[in-house]
Amino acid sequence: MQLKGLVRFFAIALILICLYQLSFTWFVRSHENKMRDKAATWVKSNYPTAQQKYPGNAEMQKLYQDTLDSYLDARTQRYLDSTKNQKIYFGLATYQTAKQKELMLGLDLQGGISVTMEVGIDGLIKALANNTKDPAFNTALNKAIQQKANSGANLITLFRDQFKSANPNTPLAPFFAAKSSGRIKFNSDDNAVINYLRGEASTAFNNTFDILTTRIDRFGVASPNINKDESKSIITIELAGAKDPERVRRYLQSTANLQFFEVYNLREIYGGLVSAEKAIFDYQRTGKAGIDTTAVSSDTTGKAATTGDTASRTVSGITGTPATAKNAQADSFP
Repeated sequence: MQLKGLVRFFAIALILICLYQLSFTWFVRSHENKMRDKAATWVKSNYPTAQQKYPGNAEMQKLYQDTLDSYLDARTQRYLDSTKNQKIYFGLATYQTAKQKELMLGLDLQGGISVTMEVGIDGLIKALANNTKDPAFNTALNKAIQQKANSGANLITLFRDQFKSANPNTPLAPFFAAKSSGRIKFNSDDNAVINYLRGEASTAFNNTFDILTTRIDRFGVASPNINKDESKSIITIELAGAKDPERVRRYLQSTANLQFFEVYNLREIYGGLVSAEKAIFDYQRTGKAGIDTTAVSSDTTGKAATTGDTASRTVSGITGTPATAKNAQADSFP
């Protein structure tokens, strides 16, 4: 009897655990269906149907329907992105959290997108060689790229073999010494150069892998599968459930852009902001534009002198008729 009770206890516990795990899938599917219905309503209200757009033309109806379907998918994804922080699981878990805990079906069961990306080691080699125009160097590198396309071998090894085969007495060090920050000397042997190139290639490959992983985590796909083959400089990405190839391509191929802008220091504009605020306050209270009580001193220092302790500057544009002043006020402070 005790054994039967223990089996019953574990059976009930297992059922509850399974229901708990499956509940995330149910809530996620419900939320996604709701967002898709909302997107379908939006498409229907903004675009005519294929039959209405092209009556009697089956070919154009099919093309137009494909366009509507793409609009539907894009709008659905937009709604899902905007609600990723919305709590959908008894007020305890957001959509993004529940999405990560739903039942994984994989590419075979639910479809998705598989991407194979190759890190451009050839570009790295050219950059480290300061984009040399040497024909022997570039010929060896181009042959190595062609050979790699058919063999999948390591590009740096193929480049070394091609270069030494055509130029057995020419060292590699002079090509890379200038940009190596002292790690490669002009008299360094070829083994030191190859080790240097492999180290730089490994760093570049791992940095690329980390960047792609960060971007995919923000993409919103639950449990993506990311595999790397450093010897071939290949990264394979599987996004189960993803349906928008253009969006995936845009996320993975976009280039980071760092921009700098010159801005004002608060101390440089604080006095003007205070004066502007006081002038507008005076105008709203009295209906009249403030009076500029500042005057230029007649002394040789050229400094401005004010008349009275409560003097203030007026805002440019708050002059003339009251209507003009109101417009200036609205434009400056929406």
